[in-house]
Amino acid sequence: MHFAWQCISGCLATSQRLVHRHIGTDKGCPRCGGEEESINHLLFECPPSRQVWALSPIPSAGHLFPRNSLFYNFDFLFWRGREFGIEEDVLELFPWILWYIWKSRNRFVFENIREPPLEILNLALKEASVWKQAFLNGMSNTEALDRTLLNLSPHPQTSECQVDASWHLEDTLSGHGWILVDQDRILHLGLKSSRRSLSSLHAEVDSLLWAMECLISLGVTSGAFATDCSDMISLLDNQEDWPTFAAELASFRSLRCFFHYFSIRFLPRSFNTRADCLAKKARARKSLFSHVSNSVPEWLSPAESLSFR
Repeated sequence: MHFAWQCISGCLATSQRLVHRHIGTDKGCPRCGGEEESINHLLFECPPSRQVWALSPIPSAGHLFPRNSLFYNFDFLFWRGREFGIEEDVLELFPWILWYIWKSRNRFVFENIREPPLEILNLALKEASVWKQAFLNGMSNTEALDRTLLNLSPHPQTSECQVDASWHLEDTLSGHGWILVDQDRILHLGLKSSRRSLSSLHAEVDSLLWAMECLISLGVTSGAFATDCSDMISLLDNQEDWPTFAAELASFRSLRCFFHYFSIRFLPRSFNTRADCLAKKARARKSLFSHVSNSVPEWLSPAESLSFR
C-alpha cells in the first residue's frame, strides 16, 4: 500500500510531477505522446493502462471506472466498488495491477521494452496470488511481506549512491560528486560545479540533493546513500536543530517522497575516494557544468580513471 500512498500524495515521479519539481522540462507521456503524464493518466488513462484494466477482473466499462480523477479512481478501488457489487477479493487485486503498470511504464522509458497488457496483468495477478498464499500460510515476517508486495530485494540495498562535495572559502565554485555502485560495479556517476555554497556543510547537502534529483530522473526510486560527512547525517536525523538549513531540508523532504526506501550511512573518507575525486575535479574545472553518465569522463587523467576500476 506504500505505492498507493505515493500515488495519492503526488509523489510518483511522472513527467508532469518531475517538471513541477523543476526536474526536467517535458511533461508529455512517453508511451502515448499525450500532453501531460499525470499520475492519473499514467495509471488509468494511458491506452496501455486502460487495456490492462479492461482485461482485469475489475469491471471498467462505461463511465463507472476509470475516470479522469485520481481521487475518484482510488475511492472506487478502496471503497465505492463494493457498492456496485464487486467482490472484495476482486478489488483486493488493484495494488498489484497499479504496481505492474508502473513497472511496465519504467521498462519502456528506461529500457525501451514494451510489454503486452495481458502480460502485465498476468504478472500482477501472479504476484497477488503469491502474496495471498504466503499470508494464508501464516507468514509473519513484515520485511518478507513487503518484499513480496513490492518485488524489492532485502535491505540494505545492494546498490549504493556515495556522495561528496568539495568546498573552499576562497574559491567561487563548489564541486559535487556522486557514484552509484553495485558491489563495486559502477552503474552511474555524476559531477557538477555550482556557485560556492554558504559553507562546506551546505555544499555536502547540495551534493546529496543533486544526487537524489539525478537518481529520480534515472528512475531509481530505492535510495541507499553514503557520505563521509557525519554532520550531514546528524542534520537529517535532527532537522529541527538546524534552522539555518530550512530551505535545504524542505527540498530534501520533497525529494525524499519519490523514494519508496531511503537510508543514509556514514562512510569513512578512505572508502569514499571516488565521489571525492569527482567533486574535486568538478571544482577544479573553474566553470559551471554538470555531467551524468554510466562511465568515467574521458578528460580525467589516466591515474584518476584507474581509481574507478
